[in-house]
Amino acid sequence: MNKEQQEKEDHEKLVTVFETGNEAIIALVKSMLDEAKIRYLAQGEGVQDLFGVGVLGTGFNPITGPVVFQVMPEDAEYAKELLKDVTDD
Repeated sequence: MNKEQQEKEDHEKLVTVFETGNEAIIALVKSMLDEAKIRYLAQGEGVQDLFGVGVLGTGFNPITGPVVFQVMPEDAEYAKELLKDVTDD
């Protein structure tokens, strides 16, 4: 199996552990996962304000939706436990 196939398989196995459209919460979640040395994918992050409509009181860009944090299955339980007190208020 080549590296590209392995990465594709890894991405298909990823588990969602958190979703938010709040920029402050995105930064907090990234810093918590980084500090815990948990590798993650922040899906949708780069396109949050790409369309120029920004974030409207809904908590996420209405076109792209929230940023979805995903981790490998073996890190999911730890990541969820780590983020359990983070609220998107």
